[in-house]
Amino acid sequence: MPPAQSKPDQLHRHVRDDILALAFEPGQALRLPSLSEAYGVGLTPLRECLTRLKAERLVQVEHNKGFRVAPLTAEDLLDLEHSRNAIEGSLFVRSVAQGDDIWESGVIGTYHQLARTQVPSVLQSQDTLALWTDRHARFHTALIAGAPSTWLHSFRDQVNDQLSRYQRYIQRGLRRMAKSQPDVAGRAAEIFARAMALEPHTALYDAALARDPDAAQRCFEAHGQLSVCAFEELVTMVPVDGSGASATEETVS
Repeated sequence: MPPAQSKPDQLHRHVRDDILALAFEPGQALRLPSLSEAYGVGLTPLRECLTRLKAERLVQVEHNKGFRVAPLTAEDLLDLEHSRNAIEGSLFVRSVAQGDDIWESGVIGTYHQLARTQVPSVLQSQDTLALWTDRHARFHTALIAGAPSTWLHSFRDQVNDQLSRYQRYIQRGLRRMAKSQPDVAGRAAEIFARAMALEPHTALYDAALARDPDAAQRCFEAHGQLSVCAFEELVTMVPVDGSGASATEETVS
C-alpha cells in the first residue's frame, strides 16, 4: 500500500491533474484568490504548489502579472514528440536486448489487451477514448519496462504528461469542429486513426519477441515518425499557437 500523500502533495497532484485535463486553458491566468476558494487552501500553500508546477513547465510566472498556465505551441509539441521518440526508442532497444521472461510476458499480455480493443474515433468523447488510451499506454510502458534506467523512465513520464495536454486540446478542438467543419474534422480523424492503428504496434510487438535490437530500433523509428507526421498535419487543422482561455468541455473539480 503506497504511503499517504501529504497535503501539499495532494494539492500539487490535484492542480496538476486539472491543468493536464484542460480544466484550465493554456495561457489562462491563475488568480490566487479564486484558486484558494476553489481548492480550499490558503495562499501560501497555493503559491508553493504553483511554483512546483512552474519547475515542471506547466505554469509560468510573468513579472507583475502573476501565475498563468503554460501556453501551447506547435514548436513545443513537435519538440516533445521528438524527445519522447528519442527517450522511449532508447528504452525499447535496451529492453529488447536485456529484458527477461517477466518483461516478455508483460509485452504479450498488454499487446493482447490492445489488440482486442477497438480503436475509437477521435471525434468521440474523451470517456469513449479512455479504454483504448489506457491500454495503448500500458502496452508502450510494457515495451520499455525491461530497461533499467530510472532517469530515462522519469524523463519519459514527464514528456508523456506534457504531450497528453496537447492531445486533449487537439481532440477537443476536433470535436468542436465536427459540426461546423465536418470535412476537416473527418480528415483529422483519419490521421488519428492511422497513428492509432494496430499494425505499427504489431511491428513493435514482433520485434520485441524476436529479441532483435536492430529491428526494434527500425520499427520504433518508423512508429515515431508516424506520430510526428500526424501531429504536423493536425496542428494545421487545430492550431495550438496562441491558445487562450475559453470554456472547456471537460472540467475537472
